[in-house]
Amino acid sequence: MKLKNFLLIAGLVSGVSSAQAMSLDWTGGYRLEWNQVSKPTLGSPSGSKEYGTNYLYLSPKIIAADGVNIVTRFDIFNSQTEAYQGSQLGDIWGLNTNGGTNGTSGAVSSNNGAASFSVSQLYLNVNQEFGTLVAGRVPFEFGMGMTHNAGKGLFDHWYDSRDMVAYKVIVGDWSFTPMIGRVKSTDYGQGGAMSSQAFMLQYENVETKTLLGFMQDNRKGSQDLNDIAAHIGTGTEYTTSGEFSLQTTSFVFGRGFDGFNFKVEAAFQSGSAGVTQASSGEEAAISGYGVAAEFNFPRPESKWNWNMKLGMASGDDPETADLEGFAFDRNYDVAMLLFNHRLGQHDYFGTNIYKSATGLDVRNSADDEQISNAFYIAPTINYAWNERFDVKNTLIYAQLLKPFDSSVASTKDLGLEWDISLVYKPSEKIQWLNGLGMLFPGGAWKNGTEDLENSFTYGFTSKAAISF
Repeated sequence: MKLKNFLLIAGLVSGVSSAQAMSLDWTGGYRLEWNQVSKPTLGSPSGSKEYGTNYLYLSPKIIAADGVNIVTRFDIFNSQTEAYQGSQLGDIWGLNTNGGTNGTSGAVSSNNGAASFSVSQLYLNVNQEFGTLVAGRVPFEFGMGMTHNAGKGLFDHWYDSRDMVAYKVIVGDWSFTPMIGRVKSTDYGQGGAMSSQAFMLQYENVETKTLLGFMQDNRKGSQDLNDIAAHIGTGTEYTTSGEFSLQTTSFVFGRGFDGFNFKVEAAFQSGSAGVTQASSGEEAAISGYGVAAEFNFPRPESKWNWNMKLGMASGDDPETADLEGFAFDRNYDVAMLLFNHRLGQHDYFGTNIYKSATGLDVRNSADDEQISNAFYIAPTINYAWNERFDVKNTLIYAQLLKPFDSSVASTKDLGLEWDISLVYKPSEKIQWLNGLGMLFPGGAWKNGTEDLENSFTYGFTSKAAISF
């Protein structure tokens, strides 16, 4: 849909809504970013990369009747890169689509062509006395966003959504939400679907600052839709032999006190991948876990405060047929470089299974890395310079849980990263962040006797966000 047509439709809808006593409420956000990583390969050639992105989203809510809302989300200047379609990464600054697939020559082009426009959410929301009904393509989140993350942060590049019907029953501080949905359907026929059944139980008390939550998500798909074999290893190590079945059980607990608050989330996965390892003939079971904790020590009377993040995620053992790896959501970041941008010359974290197989690597990919097969600890000291400026310093230390290749006696030390950020907030809804990340790589990147380079690298980011 052309942007001018969209604006025309929006205007007509606004006019009709006024005439028929309906109202249209808009929210949205704009983001502009620049990112640079000097040596993502940690060696030679350096593979240095730099890119900018530009992105806008608009989320209109049609109030059809008392308590009955229709909510949607339009993504404007969304990513046109095949690997990142379905994200909120934004379009590449300088991408020229004018003149066909390859674009017009940059030497003679008079404009950069048109960018993409997409719709990422559309759902019905009905609020009643004892609960809320939602149906459609709904943002999906739980707890701290470690596993399920709707991407509501100012600089979140990814989001979780699901086609589902859910009803949230609210009794006092307790809520219970059963959900039925589909992750993928091939056509209108029966049986060709990847379905999900989930439920969430949560207790939240504002006065005692207590959060307690439990969620179980069951995903199951027919053998025809089971495409995981192509994403494991080289793509020929496993063959599809059955249906895909995955159960994810998550817990979250948080508590707040004067001068201290914390949250802890844990998730455990089990099931069957529905594939058989070619070399051993064994079926691959799924088992993995992840734990994340956040500790905050606010000091309202002081300009100084600090917090700490720590956690771990299991890694896959290449010597077994089973899939034991667990990956955090891409929005859950602890560092500017580590677990955020692809680094080094191997898939040390075992996350290629989650990435699009489009030929991207450390030199030309965005921040699509995830926390997996690692332990990390990240203390942060924040200094409120004045009402508009904050200075933040974070040290991140990390280790692999399983070495990339145990046959070459590799160490597990990923090294130390120091991130420095200057945040400017001229108003409540505007934020400009400038950050410098410096990584001192550990011995794990050398991969034992392979003796790869593990040189120092740094990254720079400057990004601004406006919400409305």
